[in-house]
Amino acid sequence: MNVLFIGVRKNEDEIISGPQKVSNFLYNNIIKKHDNVYYYGIYEDEVPEDPTRVVIINDMEVKGPVKGIESFIKSKEIDVVYFARYHTSIALYLIYLKFKYRFKLTYTVHGIVKKEAQINKSFKFYHGMLEGFFLSWCDRIIVISHALRDELLKYHPNLKKEKIEIINNGVSVIPVREEIDIRNFYGLNSENKIIFTAGIRKIKNIEELIEGFINNSNLYRKAYLLIAGENDTEYANYIINKYKNYSNIKFIGLVNPNQMSNIYNQCDLYVQISEFETFGMSIVEALLHKRKILISKHLPIAQYFEKDEIYLYDREKDDLGNLIISCLENKETINIKGYERAVKLFDWENISEEYYKVFEDVCRFK
Repeated sequence: MNVLFIGVRKNEDEIISGPQKVSNFLYNNIIKKHDNVYYYGIYEDEVPEDPTRVVIINDMEVKGPVKGIESFIKSKEIDVVYFARYHTSIALYLIYLKFKYRFKLTYTVHGIVKKEAQINKSFKFYHGMLEGFFLSWCDRIIVISHALRDELLKYHPNLKKEKIEIINNGVSVIPVREEIDIRNFYGLNSENKIIFTAGIRKIKNIEELIEGFINNSNLYRKAYLLIAGENDTEYANYIINKYKNYSNIKFIGLVNPNQMSNIYNQCDLYVQISEFETFGMSIVEALLHKRKILISKHLPIAQYFEKDEIYLYDREKDDLGNLIISCLENKETINIKGYERAVKLFDWENISEEYYKVFEDVCRFK
């Protein structure tokens, strides 16, 4: 059995994207025990002078254009293709190649395009239709929870439930390469607490979080809200312009993994009250830095934790500002129980073996 990963290949300490983390960390762990696994790295920013050129990294890895995937699949006699981030043009191309070369196609859901099209308006209607078409051609679809499986089936009811596998994402802590004083870096005084969140997208409910923060004068006076994430989209521009005069809100843009690790280490509370998260990589990363976290009780990942490991927000019952104050006033600054649970649940070594078993299993069916 020959397995091919397709995605953007990067060093672990350079990756910001959640789907890219899964693809790269999963591959790096699987190849520790299995020698029949390849990686075709798609050009992202580092396109060479000849964009059609395929660059050989080693015996198992290459980088090249999307059109080079076909010859690689043919030359390596690939049996299973694994794809970790939905992109319409690549997804449709893989369907064509699957029909031609008869490999098995596996895919990890990192976002339900059809749902995001309704909430974010960042996708067109036809993107959701094409997502459903792609999923129907997958031999295995991997999700992180029963709740996410049910959500996927709600938006794509024609999918066969039995071909959806439930496997946790693995998560790792990237060691801090360079210590950065976050308070000094962002001009924060030493008395105020630091609240951190990531993502300026409508599905993240960032506006609700900000309103809860600024409308509670006691909270706003005693804390800063650091918001990481893309700042060049239409929605991000709207949010930034709306709240640009609030000095205790800091829009810090996209940050590299070293900066992110420093923020995790030095923040007092990580908050993620998204409308929906297929997983929530940042939530687990914060836990692995032993931070207190507050998340929406409706997120699929919430089911894995007990009440003494994380704080849960119920929009229908809780006053968000007061709940954040309660979290900050808890004298336990280090979240040991949440950390221990996350280490146990999201270990890459175990999860990579679960994935490999899926690859083996799918090959048994002709």
